Amino acid sequence: MSKKSWAAKFKKYAVLAGVNETKKSCHGVRKARAEVAAYADCTESQMRAMFGWTDPKMPAHYIAQANREKLGASGMDKIVTFDQSQNMSDVLPLPDANKVATNGENRVVTLRSNFGKKS
Repeated sequence: MSKKSWAAKFKKYAVLAGVNETKKSCHGVRKARAEVAAYADCTESQMRAMFGWTDPKMPAHYIAQANREKLGASGMDKIVTFDQSQNMSDVLPLPDANKVATNGENRVVTLRSNFGKKS
């Protein structure tokens, strides 16, 4: 079956299923499933077999995108865990928000352990 006939058949069944929007396409469904496969840790070979790709660039693109997002999320989780594990007595109090900084005064919140360190 050619791509064009497959797309026409897909559109026909989508309309019968009640999805009659011009922006819904066979390509969009394939892309969405490829993203899910990448987030589900499918391998490049598995994705090539599932989606009929012969070039490894397509699965590599989706896998890299999923990995970037997963790494970013896990990095943020580590920051939150670190912040929650800190003894809050080591943190300087927030400056009074109603006061205006004068004479070039910095209003930076920092850990007490950072005092005395050269910048």
